[in-house]
Amino acid sequence: MSSSPEVTIVTLTKSDIRQAQIFSGISPKAMRRVFFAWIAFVVIISLLVIFAPDLSTSFTLITLATLGAFTLAMFAQSRISEGWPAILAVNEHLHVVRDPYKREFFCIRPAIVKDVVPTTIKPNKKAIELSLIADKLAKTDIEILNKAVWPRDYKLLALAHFISRDKACASLKNYIASAKAERHSAAS
Repeated sequence: MSSSPEVTIVTLTKSDIRQAQIFSGISPKAMRRVFFAWIAFVVIISLLVIFAPDLSTSFTLITLATLGAFTLAMFAQSRISEGWPAILAVNEHLHVVRDPYKREFFCIRPAIVKDVVPTTIKPNKKAIELSLIADKLAKTDIEILNKAVWPRDYKLLALAHFISRDKACASLKNYIASAKAERHSAAS
């Protein structure tokens, strides 16, 4: 068992997330598409409501105010530039999302990852499972892992959105292998 914590919870800044290598989650590109599609929807509905005959002024104003409020709410989240990442790499550490709204992530070294496999979170959510080496985890690490949204013994789970789980797992495995190789060559 390790004496220093192998699993920590960190809060990343917007800048950290923008500069990170993202393996899974909703990318900023997808977020921009969603936002621009929403803006197009708002414009079309607004034009239909404004120019529709025989609609009351109060209905028109309520509709426009509701659309405006939802647009402001989407913009206020300010996730257009960073997206909603689920698994990313920053400063030679892997980060798995814990609370996306607070930008909280589980932080682990690639050296403690045993395997990365596609999985399903019941009933039908596609996810990626990072299995950790049990011998390297202390009791405090297990307690931190149990703070996950989907706690599992010696594992971290993250949802896979808009990307093939197999492709994300392959990218993660390549990153982990290269990180382990760099660490091994640096130790030599």
